[in-house]
Amino acid sequence: MDTKETPEKKKIKPDLPGGFRDYGFSEMAAKQNLIDTFRQTAESFGFDPLETSSVQKTEVLTGGEETASKIIFNVKGARDESEELSDTSLRFDLTVPLARFLAANPEIPKPFRRYEIGKVWRGERQQAGRYREFTQADVDIVGSPLLEADAEIISFMYQFLKKLGLDKFTIKINFRDEATAMLEKYGVAREQQIPTLIEVDKKEKLAPEEWEKRINLISGLKEKRVKDYIKEITGEPSSDSKYNNLKKLLVGLGVDERNIKYDGAIVRGLAYYTGTVFETILNDYPEIGSFFSGGRYDNLIESFTGQKIPAVGVSLGVDRLMTAWNKLAPPAGGLLKEKNTARVLVLRLLEDIQNYTEIVNDLRGAGIGTEFYLGKEDTMQAQFAYALKKEFPFVLIYGEEEKKKGMVSIKNLQTREQKEIPKSKILDYFKK
Repeated sequence: MDTKETPEKKKIKPDLPGGFRDYGFSEMAAKQNLIDTFRQTAESFGFDPLETSSVQKTEVLTGGEETASKIIFNVKGARDESEELSDTSLRFDLTVPLARFLAANPEIPKPFRRYEIGKVWRGERQQAGRYREFTQADVDIVGSPLLEADAEIISFMYQFLKKLGLDKFTIKINFRDEATAMLEKYGVAREQQIPTLIEVDKKEKLAPEEWEKRINLISGLKEKRVKDYIKEITGEPSSDSKYNNLKKLLVGLGVDERNIKYDGAIVRGLAYYTGTVFETILNDYPEIGSFFSGGRYDNLIESFTGQKIPAVGVSLGVDRLMTAWNKLAPPAGGLLKEKNTARVLVLRLLEDIQNYTEIVNDLRGAGIGTEFYLGKEDTMQAQFAYALKKEFPFVLIYGEEEKKKGMVSIKNLQTREQKEIPKSKILDYFKK
């Protein structure tokens, strides 16, 4: 007889890698509400849905640029004898896959308006609200060079944020072509323009003195000229700036001018953007940084087609906005409030569940989120405790006494009011 003890199995720690996170049911309901609002707003603007593959060829994603290759996650260990997956990676945004899709499908009528919501991956250092796996939501207009297309994108941003119940936000706007022209006006050598713009874009990350010092060092301008340059890019737009025309368009589209602002220090993606650039901050939580950004990228699709196709779009960092939302007090009725997806919990007080089939099916058929209690506890007290813990608005009680009378009792857990109504009138109660 073997008397050896079976060795205890080693427990595996349920840890995630750094930069990755889970969403519990309550948070996920709020996140889904945000995504649904984005989708509804996009479709109200006439944007069509698109889904691109999470895995792309590495060459497509990087375009041969070393900077991009440093942040992507490569696909490794794929069991494919042909090694077709050996040179593939996870997408780091939704814009490059869009450009590839359009190049592969040139017959698509333009202008093409699309929205896409999906996960992306970046091997960057983790920060507050910045993860290595996160959800992006994009809208783009491809094939229009008009400033009206830029205005349409910014108007969408404004309407979406307003639908979320947000009021205190600022969409900062600049123009990449004007930023370059200004450097030329001040005499910055062409080879120093990109390095100078890189420093200019660090305005919100550096102390003012350090920011000015670095621009001085990189641009090669004398101290007095640097001060004049900084004064110009941090002041009001010039009379001939495209911002003035864009502002008129935006106000005409119903955008409150208090929510938009010219900022000549915004540059953004030097490898991407060619014209308008914009980013959004929450006025009460600026330290989270920009969470809703984009601009005009007229040269990206050309790298696939050889043909210049104008495009403008914006990306929402869904997880970053969720992080910011948790730091802010949501307004009354705010759409991002964490909540249970079901409105009604039907208690299980009778042994035969067929007693509840009609009730549950009728509620669900009417579009009323309904959960039938399936826990092992069979007492009303234990089931009520579950309802309170999950914050159900309503509990429906149908036990022996209610069955005899052909009635049900509905308790509103918000007002604590309990009402007995005929079983046949359940839908009428909730429709009110």
